[in-house]
Amino acid sequence: MRPTFAKSFLSTSVLAAVTLAMPLTAAAQTQETVPDQTILQLWKDPNVIPDLQTVAFDFDNYESVSQPAILEADAQWLKDHADVHFTLAAYADPRGDIVYNLALSQRRAETVKQELVRMGIAEDRIAFAIGWGKLYPNCLEPSEECWQQNRRVEFVYAVEGDRSRSR
Repeated sequence: MRPTFAKSFLSTSVLAAVTLAMPLTAAAQTQETVPDQTILQLWKDPNVIPDLQTVAFDFDNYESVSQPAILEADAQWLKDHADVHFTLAAYADPRGDIVYNLALSQRRAETVKQELVRMGIAEDRIAFAIGWGKLYPNCLEPSEECWQQNRRVEFVYAVEGDRSRSR
């Protein structure tokens, strides 16, 4: 196991354990968890988002993207826009336990990061790569078509000189 993966996996696992150990309020226990889309929008530049596509993965896979041409097109766009710094946010479908999906999604983020670096994107442009497991699903229906939408790595953006989430 590579040290960077071990560190990433450990921090993601600790985050999951702390989150699970936190007591829920009565209101939170009775409500279905719905992602707060405002959190996801904090770091996205609406002028950049449409130009890059989400990278998809097959079930239980983190070693290769399901459509390499999409990642190649994204890499080319990033080469053409060298002022864009970004984060990679990876997700899993709802099958499997929380810790497994956190680790799987972290591996997906790292795979995309490594592929982008291999394709010529400077590693220092990638602020960080993080796996969110089954949090923030794109689709909630129990079907393969829906689950495929959740097995993804998204680009989250910042421009030159602004690498923090606080804008």
